[in-house]
Amino acid sequence: MTVNGLRAWRTWRLSLRARTTVVAVVVFGAALAVGAPAFYVALNRAALSSVDATLTLQASAVANLVHQRSLPASLAGLNGETSFVQVVDAKGRVLAQSPSTEGQGPLVTFAPRRDGVTFRTIAQLAIGNEDSYRVIAYPVALAHQRVVIYAGASLATLHQSLNEARRGLFLGAPALLIVVALLTFWLVGRALRPVENLRAEVAAISGGDLHKRLAPLATRDEVARLATTMNETLDRLEVADRRLRDFVADASHELKSPLAAAQSELEVSVIHGTTADWPSAARAALGDLERVRRIVDDLTTLARFDARDARPTLRDVDLDELVIAECTRLQRVTDVAINYRNVSGARVQGEPEMLQRVVRNLLDNAVAHARTLVEVRLAQQGSRVELLVRDDGPGVPEEERARIFERFVRLDDSRARVSGGSGLGLAIVAEIVGAHDGSVGVEPTDGGATFFVHLPTLSGEEEPAVPPRLVSDAT
Repeated sequence: MTVNGLRAWRTWRLSLRARTTVVAVVVFGAALAVGAPAFYVALNRAALSSVDATLTLQASAVANLVHQRSLPASLAGLNGETSFVQVVDAKGRVLAQSPSTEGQGPLVTFAPRRDGVTFRTIAQLAIGNEDSYRVIAYPVALAHQRVVIYAGASLATLHQSLNEARRGLFLGAPALLIVVALLTFWLVGRALRPVENLRAEVAAISGGDLHKRLAPLATRDEVARLATTMNETLDRLEVADRRLRDFVADASHELKSPLAAAQSELEVSVIHGTTADWPSAARAALGDLERVRRIVDDLTTLARFDARDARPTLRDVDLDELVIAECTRLQRVTDVAINYRNVSGARVQGEPEMLQRVVRNLLDNAVAHARTLVEVRLAQQGSRVELLVRDDGPGVPEEERARIFERFVRLDDSRARVSGGSGLGLAIVAEIVGAHDGSVGVEPTDGGATFFVHLPTLSGEEEPAVPPRLVSDAT
């Protein structure tokens, strides 16, 4: 790494407080580098303007004497030793002058501009101590002649003041930079102190302390909003952690039962050896393992939805064909009558495999709890498709109609573990329907249970008014 690269890397590794201080010093230093010369130039111009104004007043006073024809040979009292006034005619003769130039000829000979008064800075004159002089040439036109009034003033005092100002700028600029650096470092540290306190509080929160929250701030600035946002994030993390713990506990419990049953069946058969009914034991073990496979498959599906990795691939789907195929399949393996005569044509956009799983899970749930009949209806209503699956079982209590779509939820009566369900089928239905921008719920009925699914159709027609229902929004 080169020297410049190493230097840049070290600068980048500085803390925010130090980087802000460096930036402030650099910006202020750049402003001083530009502003100080500009200020010096402006000060110089202002001082020269003041000298020019004084010279103009002196020349005007002498011009009044010329016009009044009362010009004395010696202009005593009009200026001091560091300045002079001379009145010179067109032939170069000195008509009047100040005591500082008495006995001398014209000190300056430049003519004024035709448009009036002229100012010049002359480095050396025959008077003074080799100081620079600011000189005005003030023309006065009389009836019989034209004279020029020359008035000059030494710039020694002005130069001394400017030198002191320049020295003050050169000496004061570093002091100002030091003050800016210290003040910026202190202010940034004071501003970042609440952020550091928040960082320390968050660092002290471990995985088992998600119930802790950051202390609220009385201010209403960005740091207070940051604390509020972090507390809201901790709320979500705590809920997610609690749901994950419950999910793992429920999943472990669900998997433990069929695995224990299969192990027990095989152990008994091994103990009895040749007298055991091995085909029956194998069938029982395979049934338990099939239940484990279904649970693992359901858990994998839900994990994909939790990871936002199960977005459906949308394409046109004839939902009625899926419903009829599932009803036909299920009718061959169950004694419960399945009535699907009220299934009419309906097309939606979605992923056929996911929508097939929705229909299958709803039908399996209905058959598992029906006494003698399951009725299926499918119809298009305006801009949505409605699927109804009704059974004549014990029904769903009103207080359980929203909770039944949560994971590992089974009711305490006949809709229980005895049916062989894991409590994940309806949760998967809710996730898939939500991914298709639909809704799922349970209708209040007098007997049995009626599950409904609403999905958007391919048409853009207005949705007709429908009776209010208890809807569990999957999203």
